[in-house]
Amino acid sequence: MKQALIAVAALSAIPAAAIAEDFPPLQRVPVLEEAITSTSPPVKLVRGARIRFAPRQPTGLHRHPISVVGVVTAGSFVFKREGEAEKVIKTGDSFFEPAGVTIERFDNTSSTEPAEIIAFYLTDSKDRPLIEMLGAK
Repeated sequence: MKQALIAVAALSAIPAAAIAEDFPPLQRVPVLEEAITSTSPPVKLVRGARIRFAPRQPTGLHRHPISVVGVVTAGSFVFKREGEAEKVIKTGDSFFEPAGVTIERFDNTSSTEPAEIIAFYLTDSKDRPLIEMLGAK
């Protein structure tokens, strides 16, 4: 016990500046920059959700009345915004769904593994719907 107290006392004597010097400076690498369209309401509230997809599960044709930004936290997805080419986004990749733009695909690419995203809804109120599901296109 006495040795543990001596170790704690010795560690607490190390200045915080000395510990900070052991780390390289933080780097901020841009991963996403998108304009928020005028169709999006003023952002007064950010709502976040973890969304899990079963193997092969699609989201279905949809759009949002607000802009949505997020990151893939597991697996990969086929992602297609209306008027753009399909692309695959994978773990660590970010995505943006502008308000009022139809999302034609947001589908788990794996037939055997689940996939997951964390989505942040940039909204003006907790009462505004987050998604509008659309019929087949």
